[in-house]
Amino acid sequence: MQFLFAALWFPWKEIVPRYFITEWREGDHVTYLSIYKGFTESGKSSQWCYKLPGNAKKVIEIREQLRRIAQRLGIVLKFCERDVEVVRKAVTAGFFANACRLEVHSQGGMYKTIRNGQEVYIHPSSVLFRVNPKWVIYNSLVSTDRQYMRNVISMDPSWLMEAAPHFYLQRQHDPKAEEARQSEEPCTMDGKRW
Repeated sequence: MQFLFAALWFPWKEIVPRYFITEWREGDHVTYLSIYKGFTESGKSSQWCYKLPGNAKKVIEIREQLRRIAQRLGIVLKFCERDVEVVRKAVTAGFFANACRLEVHSQGGMYKTIRNGQEVYIHPSSVLFRVNPKWVIYNSLVSTDRQYMRNVISMDPSWLMEAAPHFYLQRQHDPKAEEARQSEEPCTMDGKRW
């Protein structure tokens, strides 16, 4: 979904519901949700889709696929209405192992993964490109001259312990992980070294 590169110049007010305009800086997933809401509020107009700088049909297909998977697994669907924090927490819970922290003295928006300290950057197609929130979760990495994060959303680091205490507590007590951490710059969260 590379069409979100246009976030700063594209006339979002024409196609995205007004109550989500200020939320796009929360991340790509919230922007996808905004696009879908705008589409449904337009009566699922094909003309509305042509205004988008990309493939709105793909957004609809993904939503339908997720709905079918949730139904098959017996998961009750809840609607977040305007509470985008619910969406951000859900993405954090699903991709907790892909958490990254912005390097403090980074000039170019370099992040380090919590899992292994790998250097990664927000992909230029993300609405968060050049926004550089302190903490993010990504869905996938693309390798070019750098490792770029795709489908990025900002998050609160305290959500990691809520979503996956087993993962982060194990990292604190794993001797091999501790040796690896000793050899790299410290990454801290909530006053703890990770």
